[in-house]
Amino acid sequence: DMRYFTAGHFDIGGQQLYVSRTGFTNELGFEIYCDGATTDHLALWDHLIAAGTPHGMQVSSTRALTMRRVEAGILGNLTDMDTDMTPYAAGLGDFVNLDKGDFIGRDALASADKGRLLMGLTCATTTPGAGNIVRDGNKAVARIRMGVTSPTLGLGIGYVHFDTPGDWIGRELTLEDAGGSHHAVNIVDVPFFDPERKIVRGIDRTIPSGPVT
Repeated sequence: DMRYFTAGHFDIGGQQLYVSRTGFTNELGFEIYCDGATTDHLALWDHLIAAGTPHGMQVSSTRALTMRRVEAGILGNLTDMDTDMTPYAAGLGDFVNLDKGDFIGRDALASADKGRLLMGLTCATTTPGAGNIVRDGNKAVARIRMGVTSPTLGLGIGYVHFDTPGDWIGRELTLEDAGGSHHAVNIVDVPFFDPERKIVRGIDRTIPSGPVT
């Protein structure tokens, strides 16, 4: 019954733990914060497995989390974006309000280039790899920051960082993989899936049985 982005202390298997209705995957999920050495982590794990197994809960790795976070357009710090990027370059300009009054970095953002450099990319023939070059004709114009296979879309997807701003979204370009092979790619906006965030808000609880078109 917790609303999205709420949090509080709850009894879980006899232990008082801090729980938030957030996550790094855009799934309808929860984050449980343990209290260092005072939490019995093994007992907590056993309790969660026992409670979740009858409902079909499965254990998955960070690889699965990465797939979903990229599908959701969630950026990883120092992987997808870095300290040299402004929010505008990272595609996060909508979160900047220069009219809210003074704040750290305001003057720098006010004078910064407002062009976007980080966008999404889809590929039907390969999974983009970090560092792969993206070409416009023969000219290298961007590099892949992060790439995964999207089980939801049935495509290779990733974040691509362009050298210069431009009207890249909607363009078909060429990905050069690590072996030198070329693949057609499409530049798209993010998130790749569920742009209205219906899943994480509990509005859409459909479990896809295959790639969504």
